[in-house]
Amino acid sequence: MFIDHILLENYRNYTSLDIHLFNDVNIFYGNNGQGKTNLLEAIFYAVIGKSFRNTKDSDVIKSGGEQFNINLEVSQDITENIAIKYTKNKEKYIKVNGLYLRKTGHLMGSLLAVIFSPEDMQLIAEGPSIRRKFMDIAISQVKNSYYFDLLQYHKILIQKNNLLRNIKYNKVKNYDDILSVWNEQLAETGSRIISERFRFIKELAIIAEEKHRKIAENSAEREEFLKITYRMDISREIIEKENIEAIKKEFMILLENKKEKEIEREVTLYGPHRDDIDFKLDENDLKRFGSQGQKRTAILSLKIAELELLKKLTGRKPIFLLDDVFSELDNKRQESFLSEIHEVQTFISCVDRESVRLKENNAAFYKIKNGSVVL
Repeated sequence: MFIDHILLENYRNYTSLDIHLFNDVNIFYGNNGQGKTNLLEAIFYAVIGKSFRNTKDSDVIKSGGEQFNINLEVSQDITENIAIKYTKNKEKYIKVNGLYLRKTGHLMGSLLAVIFSPEDMQLIAEGPSIRRKFMDIAISQVKNSYYFDLLQYHKILIQKNNLLRNIKYNKVKNYDDILSVWNEQLAETGSRIISERFRFIKELAIIAEEKHRKIAENSAEREEFLKITYRMDISREIIEKENIEAIKKEFMILLENKKEKEIEREVTLYGPHRDDIDFKLDENDLKRFGSQGQKRTAILSLKIAELELLKKLTGRKPIFLLDDVFSELDNKRQESFLSEIHEVQTFISCVDRESVRLKENNAAFYKIKNGSVVL
């Protein structure tokens, strides 16, 4: 798939933007604060239906505007057009191929993309929520029923946690039956989430390990073995059988056995909302013992693997968005990275166009200044 054309209106600092794009590498360069990241954010908004920067939709509307519009024209894919409008009245309208979508979640999978931003450099160092977000965005693009399972799971989780608080403070008597109902619903939805995550990370890890070996070789780093695993509360032996009913049963037993502890803590302590991804180099915990360079190489490998796995699972070519990450990479890592992203449309933001070592005939350059493309 290739994005041929993008139209923005009142998006962040863009009053109006209308540009045609190159189907290979597109480089947006210019000083900080001019709108480079905003442009990549708008493209990824059309992938997941919201900003990747954890900001409210209303904050994205340009000051003084009544609404923002994003319109993408796509070629060589099942999706031909994505149009999104969000108004000050908090109304969101999404059209794919001219048809309105009833729910934002139905947008998932219409356009496939991998984004690599400076925040991703903290993917290993930060807490588990950032790693769960990474899994959830990637898997939802492959299977949007997973996205709806996530929504349902978190609704049930809120209800159960409210019940736990009420039980602790004696606002609910004879609670066993109602607590069992919420636990069963959590296990029903949660077992599907766990199964999908386990399968995805298992495949991702194989590709990432191979990519890591290549990048480390090209960077003249000592050869180290990268191991990525999904960490959850359910027994790995149970999950590896890929039997949803068995996972659900194990989940139910765990919740039942720990209910007194959960009541005391007023929160659900077990389930996919607590899961994580472990990164190890030669069996050493990368988060605790890895150098910045080792973590950077592992994350590079992970992002390239994500791109390749999305392609493998869908039979479609994702787009790649690189937001100001080249300043974090030395020459060798840049070369290794760029050699892996051929055949996919790539969008790169940077301050200095010379910082991206590409031949000009393989890339289109756009200077961004004050929310406009300067020719």
